[in-house]
Amino acid sequence: MRLPFRRASRTVAETPQVRLEREGRDEIRRITAAVEKVPWTVNLLQILWTAGPVTLLGAWGGYLLGYGKAPTAENYIFFISYTVITGAAGIIANVVHNLTGGRRAERTAHKIERVIKSLPELLLVTRNLIVESLEGDARRREAAAMLLRKQDLSPEGVELAAIELLDDRDSARVIAQIDIYRRVGLHARIQDLVARYGETLEPQFAAIADLAPDATALLRQRFEGHAPDLRDGVPRDTNFIERVLAAIERDDELLMTLQDVEEMLILAFELISGRKIPMLTFEYRGRWRLAQALDALEEARARYRIAQATGLSRLKALTAYLAEQSGTLIEDAAAGLRADVLLERSLQAMDALAEQTQHLAPTIADGPPGRRSQLRHKAELLTNALRLYKAAFNAYEAVGRSHAVLLKRAERWEQISARLGDEQTRLRLGPGRRGLRLREQVIALDDAAKAEVCKHLARHLSATGIEQPQRARRSQLERDSRIAVDIDAAKRLAIEIALALEPHIQLSRPEVQRAINGSNAADFGQLEPNLSAAAKAALGAAMVKEIDVDLSRTAESLALALVRHYRVDLDPAAKRFLIAQYGARETTLNMLSNFQASHSRSDPRNVSFLSQRPPAVSPPRRDWYRALVQAKRALGASKP
Repeated sequence: MRLPFRRASRTVAETPQVRLEREGRDEIRRITAAVEKVPWTVNLLQILWTAGPVTLLGAWGGYLLGYGKAPTAENYIFFISYTVITGAAGIIANVVHNLTGGRRAERTAHKIERVIKSLPELLLVTRNLIVESLEGDARRREAAAMLLRKQDLSPEGVELAAIELLDDRDSARVIAQIDIYRRVGLHARIQDLVARYGETLEPQFAAIADLAPDATALLRQRFEGHAPDLRDGVPRDTNFIERVLAAIERDDELLMTLQDVEEMLILAFELISGRKIPMLTFEYRGRWRLAQALDALEEARARYRIAQATGLSRLKALTAYLAEQSGTLIEDAAAGLRADVLLERSLQAMDALAEQTQHLAPTIADGPPGRRSQLRHKAELLTNALRLYKAAFNAYEAVGRSHAVLLKRAERWEQISARLGDEQTRLRLGPGRRGLRLREQVIALDDAAKAEVCKHLARHLSATGIEQPQRARRSQLERDSRIAVDIDAAKRLAIEIALALEPHIQLSRPEVQRAINGSNAADFGQLEPNLSAAAKAALGAAMVKEIDVDLSRTAESLALALVRHYRVDLDPAAKRFLIAQYGARETTLNMLSNFQASHSRSDPRNVSFLSQRPPAVSPPRRDWYRALVQAKRALGASKP
């Protein structure tokens, strides 16, 4: 009586895994078939039909029309022999093609499986590199943030992350209790604990907010009884695509961070798994002068936004580099920090690094032998940091130039739009050919593009030896060490992902970058290294489908730009359309309408809403150069 029960329970437990394997292999087979199709039966029937009845009927009709009589027996023998020979040759050629094509399809399927299996594992390896590059409390905070991002984190995991961040076991136990109540839906008890311990925990949150803003926000959400939702996804690190493309353009991998590598791996796995990222843009059809002025203003605005993103990216790359090196004042990563905070931390760290170099240089002549290597290391750090700082300085100089062009284009737009009248700039959503039109596009890979991307990445994995085929059963520790990559190899992988995706989704286009940065990434926390490629493919496809398509914030940002920058009338019909079509908030649109009514078109102060003042990045300091000169002289003088 017990044996059937045991078999039934085991079958139930294995059913989800079996279903994942089947769905994943169907997904891999479908992607492969998009490129390497082998239509055996269809091709065979086509050849037989064309070489048989069609050829005979054509020959009989042609002979009858040409000679006015039916073909003789000798003519029929000729045509039948010709048909059989050509048909047999066609069938043999098709058999050879199918045999070679089948092997090609098998190789393509193997490459797709390899990439789908490797990307999640490389993602975990990259996250380990991020934690490994930090030291001390910064390493604990970064690891805790990664734990708190997991949607299925257990209460014990929540308590561990809270201990790592707050270093207070009592507070961590309270947050773990709240997570237990959340799992069973006892929100009344959650409110009791929040009210009871809020005054104790809020100062602790405030104490670490400047050091780890993202981790603090995640921990506060857990304290309030909220956990990450698969439908919401995970916020992306802003401007990561720009940093990767800049590293490619300037051949300088220091311009990207390990967080950028992580984001590129997630984006690649998302798109291969079928993610579709919506993109909202607008276009104008009407008077050519107004259209020309609008295009010029939109181009200047796009260039200014790119310049701002570039400046922030350079500061983030500088801060991340200093955080990854030992012996600097920066410990935490740069995620979630404002530009002025990044600049202040970088200046303090570089000043301290220059001072250490200056104090160390005179001591290497008579000091211990290890002083020379220490000085060389400090000088190398300062040299790389100085190069990154100069890149940030140049980027923010470009921000100033772009802002000046933007103001001129805005003034030109104001003059033309005021002269042509309101009717020409109204946001018209009804029928008609003139006016502003919203365009909704999708960033995605079709099956053929997925296969091409997987082929590209598989060639890179094979060439670099990052992921070799598994020949024997290994423990998880042995497998992690086998696929372990260093920082340089991880950054080169991110570059290859960008190169593989560029022909298919045009990553270099500003509107594509804005759409990807504005969307949340799928939560791949359920993926584990020991899963097969088929299971990972099925889980990946399921996770990208869980993401809600939310264009509300994008529509609100677009409406904000149209009202504030382009003086477009946001009438009731337009507001109803944005609310019904994209889920924009009515309160936000009403606020924009009130802003529109309270600011006249001719008021020049309206231009000030075009941007926020960027941080004042000063030129590189002379003390930094002086420290490098002293280090170079000391190292040259101490040569044996």
